[in-house]
Amino acid sequence: MSGLLPTGTRASSEQDGEPKALWLDSDDTGELLSSLSSETARAVLTELHDEPGTASEIASRVDTSLQNARHHLSNLEQAGVIRIADTRYSEKGREMSVYAPSEEPLVVFVGRKERKHTFLDSLRGLVSVIGALGLVSLLVQWLVTPTVNQNVSGQLPRVGDALGNSGATPLGAPPE
Repeated sequence: MSGLLPTGTRASSEQDGEPKALWLDSDDTGELLSSLSSETARAVLTELHDEPGTASEIASRVDTSLQNARHHLSNLEQAGVIRIADTRYSEKGREMSVYAPSEEPLVVFVGRKERKHTFLDSLRGLVSVIGALGLVSLLVQWLVTPTVNQNVSGQLPRVGDALGNSGATPLGAPPE
């Protein structure tokens, strides 16, 4: 029977959603902080960010009882920090929920609520700038790499070759 039912999972710990800002004085934040007040709950959440898993897998990875892991998983799910990402079957054919982090990254924000959109816009802008810098870096590398002299074998010169008696021009030396 174990060969007929799926025992693997397609669940991922990737968070593809938009960041969600929670205000320190909101009801949702109170529930979130309450669910994360235990060291075990934080360990469970950390493990789920590393790799999704069933309640029994998480209990084993954080070295706690299955009952305790289920308690923390339930609290974290109610707070919206994790979700049931998939269902798979045990070797005995029992349905098991696979838990993973929620789709939206959460940010707890301390400040006035009027600044919510400004904060999220700044966060989005920062991500855009980092992406643009990465693209510019790749472009510069692509443009500069072909201009470095290649040796006879067609490979780029090594620093060690330029320092030895190889007869090659040292890197960084102006052409003669």
